[in-house]
Amino acid sequence: MKIVTKYLEGAPLLTTYVVEVGGVKVVVDPGPASLYQPMDVDAVLCTHLHLDHCGSAGHLGRPVYVHERYIRHVVDPSRLYESSRAVLGIFAEKFGRHLPNERAVGVADGARLFDAFDVYYTPGHAPHHIMYFFRDQKVLFTGDGAGVYIPELGVVIPTTPPPFKLDMYLQSLERVKALGAEAVCFPHYSCTRDVDLIKRHVEQVKSWVEALGGNLDKTADEALRELARVDPNVERVLAVGGLYLEFYLRFSVLGFMEYLKAQRASS
Repeated sequence: MKIVTKYLEGAPLLTTYVVEVGGVKVVVDPGPASLYQPMDVDAVLCTHLHLDHCGSAGHLGRPVYVHERYIRHVVDPSRLYESSRAVLGIFAEKFGRHLPNERAVGVADGARLFDAFDVYYTPGHAPHHIMYFFRDQKVLFTGDGAGVYIPELGVVIPTTPPPFKLDMYLQSLERVKALGAEAVCFPHYSCTRDVDLIKRHVEQVKSWVEALGGNLDKTADEALRELARVDPNVERVLAVGGLYLEFYLRFSVLGFMEYLKAQRASS
């Protein structure tokens, strides 16, 4: 497996994985359009359609595999880009625009690709999110469905921008916990054989719900400080700052708070 880390303005943004199976080279999450690089691959597997993951899929000109209900956003990505701008603001512009790609292939939950990758529909982070389980090597490619793993800080944090669906996210994690993976590969930012990270992340998410539930009237910055008191992962990211804070952590808190506010309003 070839591993390529892509950098945005000097900071690591996304790790792309290239795997060869049966003479076919596939790339998992090729990265944003703004960081496009030609790649010698035959197919593109996107865990989901967010700009930082699948934005350069159209540039590659290869078949792009995405959840079957969302192939229209590969063929015509204009609406997706505008909705991303509404949520991410300047970050959407930094990631760049998709190119249309008519070679979109829809995959269903339970599908098997290239006789090597099993597809698991794992919504929560996004409604179009899927994970790929590379059976032969027992490697799970998580997309953004299991958080951000930052090995140099020794932390995992949620990546849960609006519109985040907590109930679906937890259900998805419970499902893939039982796969028997021996390694987990995060697009942010590395692979690890510490597969218990997923179990710990489930407990982390639950602790965030408890900590934020009584602080929904506070600002995002105030909520972050509350989280840092109960989650040392958050405390470390706050100390480092930069992209880890401004993109992943801050948007994640907003996603949690919006979800919990909606739940409160409907109860």
